[in-house]
Amino acid sequence: MKKYLFSYIMFILIIIGLVLFLVESDKINNQVNSNVTQISSVQNTQPVTQTVVSNQTVTQVNDLTFPIDQFKERITKKFFGTYVTPQNSPISPERFTGHHTGVDIEYQDVMGDVSVFAITDGTVIASQWVSGYGGVIILRVKIAGVDHNVLYGHLWSSSMVKIGYGVTRGEKMGVFSTGYSAETDDERRHLHFSVLSDNRIDYKGYVQTKSELSGWIDPMTLYK
Repeated sequence: MKKYLFSYIMFILIIIGLVLFLVESDKINNQVNSNVTQISSVQNTQPVTQTVVSNQTVTQVNDLTFPIDQFKERITKKFFGTYVTPQNSPISPERFTGHHTGVDIEYQDVMGDVSVFAITDGTVIASQWVSGYGGVIILRVKIAGVDHNVLYGHLWSSSMVKIGYGVTRGEKMGVFSTGYSAETDDERRHLHFSVLSDNRIDYKGYVQTKSELSGWIDPMTLYK
């Protein structure tokens, strides 16, 4: 009888222990879930800063620098493709006739030195006095992976970088000369800036037909 009583008591104790264990386990699980919920709630209330970067790939065309200060603002008389004659030209006197192969950046109102800069890394392949321009630099560069020659006209010859010189983007290459002097070949104080469509050397400031303009690129299209 005592043996059975002892077994019964042990069975009751085991049941009580199991119940207590299940109750405590449930409390622990509830506490864990509560903590997780609190952590999640705290995280969700923190401010979120999202950085959106658009157009991350910057092409070489968009990475060009201007050849001169106030480049766009000062193109006011002769644009790319403008057809001029001595009769209709915005410049007087005018000695040329034809379609303009570049753009003219006007600086007649500025008396001090005006610098010109490399639009991108390149090599100087011409640096000399040329009829119709005075001092001229031609810079060979790559634009969107394609070789192009870029012409800077009406510069002060003694200020210009020399042939074979390697320049970096934004580097100064020379300054303007005095208007209507031998250094500008008697032209007004301005920069004639043109971009050839390939790597040939061509000093023409004007061509006689529109179809010939295909040998040049409108510089303004490079800065849109």
